[in-house]
Amino acid sequence: MKNLLLFSFLGVILVSSLSYFLYENAKSPKNNGVISLTFDDGLKSQYSLAFPEMQKYNFKGTIYVLANWTGLFEGRELADFDQVKNMQESGWEIGSHGLNHKSLVNLSDINLDNELYLSKSILEEKGFNITSLSFPFGQFNNKAIDESKKVYLSARPLLLGDNDLDNFNPYLLKSKWIKRDYSSNKICSWIKSAKRNGRWLILDFHSIEYNETKPWDESIDDFKEILSCINNSGIQVMPVREVLAKYGKTN
Repeated sequence: MKNLLLFSFLGVILVSSLSYFLYENAKSPKNNGVISLTFDDGLKSQYSLAFPEMQKYNFKGTIYVLANWTGLFEGRELADFDQVKNMQESGWEIGSHGLNHKSLVNLSDINLDNELYLSKSILEEKGFNITSLSFPFGQFNNKAIDESKKVYLSARPLLLGDNDLDNFNPYLLKSKWIKRDYSSNKICSWIKSAKRNGRWLILDFHSIEYNETKPWDESIDDFKEILSCINNSGIQVMPVREVLAKYGKTN
């Protein structure tokens, strides 16, 4: 009788432990996928339109800003550094998009240093915590990668796809760049796939507009639909730096 009670007790403990493990495992972002919302160039529309919409869901993003450019960039107004500081204070990650938005391929040593080192230094002097880089135009070569490793914890070039949370190179992060001709339903299918397969999906946005006129524009209405899809899917939203910290890719 004592043995029967002992075995019953041990069985209850075992079942409880297994249930807890399965519950905690199901909550893990590695099993449910992760999404990072990133924004290139540091445009004002990213601050005035994307930022408040994401605040409604308490989503935090990563914005890559130009260190030595103010006013207009390719005909679009840039956010000022006070606005970007507001985003950082709200939990956003601020990354570098270089000094003058020059392709890092075939630059002289001094110009490459300016784009990588000086841009980071300028932004840090303005009070930003800079650990991530987005390559201008998405272009890179081995030299740009090697030099980036000396300054940043991650770099995001133009490599299309998503990332295996167990095996990714933080200096060759894959992403999906949002284009005007991509429907919100198409983008939502990427999000659901990342959730279902436990992948890390990085979406890269440029200008958020009421009326799209350029290939890399995204309408505010479609952007709202994408955020709703993310929220309904249950996928975890994390800035790039937080994903790196969680999965140990910080060297």
